[in-house]
Amino acid sequence: MGDHILDDNLESDNLADFTRMNSRLDSFRGSILAQQVSAERLARAGFYFTGQADRVRCFSCQKTVENWCREDTPVERHMEVSPNCKFLSCTHHSGYNPSPLTNGAIYNEEAEDMEYRLRTGSIVDETPYPRFPHMRSEEARLQTFSSWPPTAPVRPQDLVQAGLFYMGEGDQVQCFCCGGMLNNWEPGDDAWGEHAKYCVTCFFILGHDVGNVPLPGGADEELNRSGEHSSAHVHMGSFEERLASFACGQHPIDHESLARAGFYSIGSGDKVSCFSCGGGLKGWQPEEDPWEEHAKHYPGCRFLLAEKGPAFVNSIQLQGRPQNAAAPSHQNGFSSHENEVLRLDVAQKALEMGIESSVVEKTILKKISSTGSGYSTVEALVEDCLNGTAEDNSEQTQEQDEDPLEKLRKLQREKQCKICMDRDICIVFIPCGHLVSCKQCSEALLKCPICCGAITQKIKTYIA
Repeated sequence: MGDHILDDNLESDNLADFTRMNSRLDSFRGSILAQQVSAERLARAGFYFTGQADRVRCFSCQKTVENWCREDTPVERHMEVSPNCKFLSCTHHSGYNPSPLTNGAIYNEEAEDMEYRLRTGSIVDETPYPRFPHMRSEEARLQTFSSWPPTAPVRPQDLVQAGLFYMGEGDQVQCFCCGGMLNNWEPGDDAWGEHAKYCVTCFFILGHDVGNVPLPGGADEELNRSGEHSSAHVHMGSFEERLASFACGQHPIDHESLARAGFYSIGSGDKVSCFSCGGGLKGWQPEEDPWEEHAKHYPGCRFLLAEKGPAFVNSIQLQGRPQNAAAPSHQNGFSSHENEVLRLDVAQKALEMGIESSVVEKTILKKISSTGSGYSTVEALVEDCLNGTAEDNSEQTQEQDEDPLEKLRKLQREKQCKICMDRDICIVFIPCGHLVSCKQCSEALLKCPICCGAITQKIKTYIA
């Protein structure tokens, strides 16, 4: 796969077993700590149990944390002892972004959990986009940079192309689409990269058509710092120039395909760069498609969007994500892809005994969800599998004995909007989390009818 041209390397360690979520979860089996703090939350924060008192260790930075309390947030405690841990920076950057989003904000576990559910498709954001429709034009955004600090390390035109406009103070900018705010820019920062890093669910970043209006001339017209159009020739702007750059390069991909996708060789190994967005890729594999890699890593490129369209970019961004929002592909930190739960030793032994894989997986996930730890012996797993199957059969018998008409009425009452008592509930109010309203009734609400809390966001959810 084409990689970003970056020299960041994850810290090396000799504990390869604990780089996997399953291994870290397994380490908490039977520990008293898992009864105080969720084993899943600890494992997601990079920790595994050392076996000593309540001490845990990060598999990446090797820092340890102990003396846990029930109200502790694992990621926050991890940050306290190791603020520069590479694992945190790679996997929990979104948690630093309470709304409004800012790079440099404190960790927000609730915001990270919400973003996780948005990514996996279990909920859908119904908040209107773009948040700032008057800034959908790149020309309007560019005009806000009249007082942009001349010493700032990022150019206004790059920020504008990334959907950002200047807020008039310091170096703080905001996205016209998602409302995310970024500041504290440093030399080497890339506008698109930083926006994608801290606002991973932004519809503009993901390639949705949110009404962005490019500057006249699009990618074929260079802008100077004052915002005036320049007639200067765009470097590598023509297909012929880009194709000629590959004359002496070593690339496993067809040169013409790379050039048509906007890339030109930068003369070092198989490294290429896009003439429009400046995005760089390397480490090419023969089977990779340049257009797809372009859309995967730099979805906001104007040349890419103009040539392939938002629908293509969005389809690439969504590859590997669940297509049915009613059935999220992740549960309890495990990926249903390749059934990672079933790879556990106890699960394999249970399968060898003839127990159905669906029953084994369901039983293990239920155990982790309720106790924070998995099974230490195959005997316990098999017993719960058999008991669970018996309980399911008993429940099915009870359901069959219940009057079908009464059962239907009960289900209808549970799903009814508590306001109109007609349509089905489907909107979750944030931050209180109450699910009580249909979409139509929610549009007129400013406060939650259950707790009277102010509504900051309305999320559409699907009841399976």
